[in-house]
Amino acid sequence: MLGGCDDKPPPPARIAQQQSVATTAAALDEPDPAPRVLLSDESGFTRSEQDGGGSVELAPVELTAGAPCTLRFTYTVGGEGIAAGGGVLCYVTRFWGWMPPQVEAPDRPGCVTVVCSREDARIELRCDAQNQAVLAHIGEPGLRPGDTLRFTYGDTSGGRFPQAQGRADRYAEREERFYFKVDGDGDGWFAPLARQSAFDVQAREAVRLVVFGPSACVVGEAFELRVSALDALNNLAERFVGEVALALDEALFEAPASVAFGSEARGSVGVPITPRAAGMGRIAAQDAARALRAGVSNTLLVHEPGPREFRLVWADLQIHGNRSDGTGSPRDIYRYARDVARLDAASLTEHDHWGYLPLDEHPQVWAEILDTSRAFDEPGRFVALPGYEWTNWTFGHKHVLFAREQDARLLAFNDPRYDHPLELWDALRGVDCVTISHHIGGGPVPTFWKYHDATLEPVAEMVSTHGVSERMGQPGCIYSAEPSGMMQAALARGHRLGMIGGGDTHDGHPGLGSPGAPPPGLAGLYVRELTRAGVLEALRARRCYATNGCRAILRFHSGDTPMGGVLRIAEPGSPRVFDIALVGDAPIRRVTIVKNSEDAAAFESPAATAPHGAASEPGAAIATRQWSDTLPAADGDYYYVRAEQQDGGWIWSSPIWTRIAARD
Repeated sequence: MLGGCDDKPPPPARIAQQQSVATTAAALDEPDPAPRVLLSDESGFTRSEQDGGGSVELAPVELTAGAPCTLRFTYTVGGEGIAAGGGVLCYVTRFWGWMPPQVEAPDRPGCVTVVCSREDARIELRCDAQNQAVLAHIGEPGLRPGDTLRFTYGDTSGGRFPQAQGRADRYAEREERFYFKVDGDGDGWFAPLARQSAFDVQAREAVRLVVFGPSACVVGEAFELRVSALDALNNLAERFVGEVALALDEALFEAPASVAFGSEARGSVGVPITPRAAGMGRIAAQDAARALRAGVSNTLLVHEPGPREFRLVWADLQIHGNRSDGTGSPRDIYRYARDVARLDAASLTEHDHWGYLPLDEHPQVWAEILDTSRAFDEPGRFVALPGYEWTNWTFGHKHVLFAREQDARLLAFNDPRYDHPLELWDALRGVDCVTISHHIGGGPVPTFWKYHDATLEPVAEMVSTHGVSERMGQPGCIYSAEPSGMMQAALARGHRLGMIGGGDTHDGHPGLGSPGAPPPGLAGLYVRELTRAGVLEALRARRCYATNGCRAILRFHSGDTPMGGVLRIAEPGSPRVFDIALVGDAPIRRVTIVKNSEDAAAFESPAATAPHGAASEPGAAIATRQWSDTLPAADGDYYYVRAEQQDGGWIWSSPIWTRIAARD
C-alpha cells in the first residue's frame, strides 16, 4: 500500500535527474568519462572487438597503507592490435588517498611514465586529473599484438627523483586495482580489460586493541568476545602477534586470563566468555608488552535465564567497498564487520551504476557480491544480507536488501524502467525485501518524501557518516541540509517510519569508521532470531533504533506496545504512559521525549549507576524513566526518544504511534 504518493511526474523529471548529479558523480556515471575529455573525436562510440583487448600484469610489490610506493604494470597488446588514434587508459583509483598521477614533471610526486617495447611507436601521454586517469594515446603506425606498454606509477627514474614516488591508499585492503581500459580501433570508446591485475595494501603496525561483545547476554550462556589489533587508521593489523591479557569482573564473567595472537589469527581473536551472574560490566584487553593502547569493550548487560521474545543485535546495513567507490573487497568488508566490529548483521550495498565497473554493466561483479554474502551468512552468529544501492540523484538514494540471493534483482536507477521510486517499488512487489532511504536530510542528495511505500520502506536512516537527519540545526546535522528531507518532515507527512543508523562507510571499516572522520551510524534491532528473515521482520515491525556509533542499550515501550508499534487507546482522553530504559556506553547527559516533532519532556543528567569492575572505565550509566501524556490524543500522534551521552553518543528510538480504538 502506498502512502502519501501523488502521480508520477512527467518524463522531464528524468532530464532534471541528470542535471542534478554532483560533478564527481556525473564523471563516474558516464560510460567512460576520461576518453571524452582526453580525445577530440566524440563520434561513433561503439564497442569493437579490438576494444578491451590485451592483458596487464603487475610486478611484485609490497604496499603499506599511506606509504610511498612505486607500481610497475606491463600491458600486452592483444587481439588485432591497437589502431592509430586508439589508446590505453590507466585509472589510479580515486578511493581513498592514492597520490594523484601526473605526467608533466619527473621530479614531482605521482609521476607516471609509459615505455613502449616498439621503438617506432608514437605515444602521447595525457592526464585527466579529475578522474586520476593517464592515457597512452597511440599515434602512427599503431601497435601490434604482443607489443607492450610499461606503466610506472611513482617513477623515481632510477633513483634520481625519489620524491616522484606515488602514495598508497591510506586504508588496508585486498584486491585493490588500477583499472585499465583499451580503445583498440581509435573511435574513442574504451572498454575495460576482462581481467584486471589485483594487489594488496597492508596495514601499518598495530597501535591499539579494540574489544566488542554482545550488548545483551544470559547467565550460563557462553558468547564470543572479539579482540582485534588495529593500526592508527583503524585498519586490521593482521601481522600483530603477541599475548593479550583480559581484565574483567570475575563475579560477572568466566574467561581465560589471556589469549594468544599467533600469525594465523590475522589480527583478530574470538574469546569464549561465560556470564556468571546478572549485572553489567565491561572487559578490557592489554597486550603483555604494553606496546598497544588498551581496549575496553562496549557495555555488556547480563540477564538471568528465562523466556525472552526478542534479542538485541547490532547491524550496519549500508556499506561500500572497492567494487564501486570505496575500499575493501567483499570478503574484507564482511570479515571486518563480523570479526573486528563484531556486528551481528551487515550488508555490502555497492552502487547500482557507479564506479569503474558498474554492477548493472558487469554481472560478474554483482555475482561475486552475492556469492560473498551467501558465504558469510551464518544464521545464529552473523547475518550477511544481499543488497545494493539504488543511487537516484533526484528522488534520493535507497539501499535494497533481500532475504535471498536468487531474488536479488539489480534494478539500476539509470534504467528508464526503474528511475522513479514508484517504478522501483512496483518491480520489487512480491519479493522478500525492503528498501531504506539514507542520508535523507541532505549530504549527496536528500530524500524526496513526496513518495513513500509503507510496505517496502518501513524504516529510514536517521544518521550515518554523512551526519544526522533528524531536524535542522541539531548537533552533527548533515551537510547540505534540506528541511523537507529530514526525518521529522517525513513523520509530519504521515509516513510511518522506524529509525536506524547506517554506516555509509567507504573506508573498509564497517561498524567502526576511521579516526578523524564523522562517526558512522549503527542500527540496534530487536530480533526474534538472528537470521535474514529475523532481521527483515524486525525492520518491518520498526522494532529498532538508531545511534551515531555508540552501543547504548535502549528500550522504549508503552505497556505491551514496543517502539515501532501502534498504541491503541480507548478514546482521546485516555492517558498514554511510556517507559524508557537506557544503558549507556558512557554517562548519560539528557533523555528527551519527542511528541509530533516537538520536545515534550526532557530529563537532565539522570541518576547513573556505574557498572561492575575496575575494567569498566570510562563507565556507563542506567537511566529509567516513565512519562505520561495526559493531553487529549489525536489519531496518528507519534512519540520517540532522543538521548545524548556525555561522550557525544546519540540514540534515537523508533516512534510509537497512537490509534484511537473508536476509529478502527
